[in-house]
Amino acid sequence: MFSALAHLRKTILTLPRAYWFLWGGTLINRVGMLVLPFLAIYLTIDRHLPSQVVGLIVALPGVGGILASLLMSVLADRLARKYVFIISLSISACFLLTIPFISSLLWLAGMVLLWSIASEAQRPLAGMLVMDLVSRDQRRQAISLLRMAMNVGSMVSASLGGLIASIAFLPLFGADAGTTLLFALFMLLLFPRPLPSLPDVQEPRPPQALLAPLRDRTFRRIWLVGFCTTMVLSQQTTTLAVYLTRLGGSPVLYGGLMAAGSLLVILLEVPLTALFQHIPAGRIMALGSLILAAAAAMCSLIVAPYWLALPLLAFVFGNMLFSPPYDTIGADLAPVEQRGAYMSFLWIATGLGFAVGPALGGVLLHYSPLLCWCIVGCIGLLAVALAWNIVPGAQDV
Repeated sequence: MFSALAHLRKTILTLPRAYWFLWGGTLINRVGMLVLPFLAIYLTIDRHLPSQVVGLIVALPGVGGILASLLMSVLADRLARKYVFIISLSISACFLLTIPFISSLLWLAGMVLLWSIASEAQRPLAGMLVMDLVSRDQRRQAISLLRMAMNVGSMVSASLGGLIASIAFLPLFGADAGTTLLFALFMLLLFPRPLPSLPDVQEPRPPQALLAPLRDRTFRRIWLVGFCTTMVLSQQTTTLAVYLTRLGGSPVLYGGLMAAGSLLVILLEVPLTALFQHIPAGRIMALGSLILAAAAAMCSLIVAPYWLALPLLAFVFGNMLFSPPYDTIGADLAPVEQRGAYMSFLWIATGLGFAVGPALGGVLLHYSPLLCWCIVGCIGLLAVALAWNIVPGAQDV
């Protein structure tokens, strides 16, 4: 335990200054991330849409994540990641501002999709920038610290967003867009190029090189684990939110629960990652998936909104264990010239999970909450079986 904390302290002290610029900008952006966590509640309360339609619309950010990751798999190894990052932030803010003024359901869904493509592009890019900046043995800790910034921001935004949403939803969109543009300006002025140009990275490669990750059997298993686990995890901010309102819960209650979850991540994720630093990534991901499956199972037993704090706690712990090794395993497997492709394909898996998961959850919840949570739990158990024996160092083609 003490050696793990000593290693954590050494990692924090030796991280480059550029990393801390990214960390600070991420914190600013997450404080203002007010729309996505409350999108399902906004569509339910303000737009008066049925749960199955809400489930389909809140699945669109997952679709956007898939499309953004496909785009980044092509661009991230060819263009300066810093500038792609800034452009995606700026476009995201512009699209977001239009959403509350669209009355047509079809156009609303289309703009949510466009916004999510631009917004979700920053997620794989941020991970790639971290992998560019830090050494291999610092990766899990660097990702955990970045996630701590995300969760500090999310804790503030969840509490603030819940209070704002209880009065009006329109200010959520303005504040979110404003902090996104502030992050873009922060990156433009302060963030340096993460690495000198690598000639072999920038050279054109044949199109089939983009599919190289899928020829690795270990990578394919990791991809499936990410897809299944994200299907379960996506219920936390979508189906769970709708279920809470069905049980009589308010946006303030939901915001408070999300803020409490973020506080737990802030306090515990970095020490937990240090503690499990030397345990194989597959075992840690399997344990995280198992806890997420248990969270879904608990939801099936709950009939009062305040008791949803218990499965939310399990969702938080499962996410804390699963995400750091999953977010770094692509860089561990990839040749440096294909790091963008490997990491983008893993983000495609999570994007697909965030697309299919809420849509499936919304439809199942409409017919039977018990059936919904049981099926989601079984998907989590499938992820456990797939992840248990993964050995990242074995590239079995």
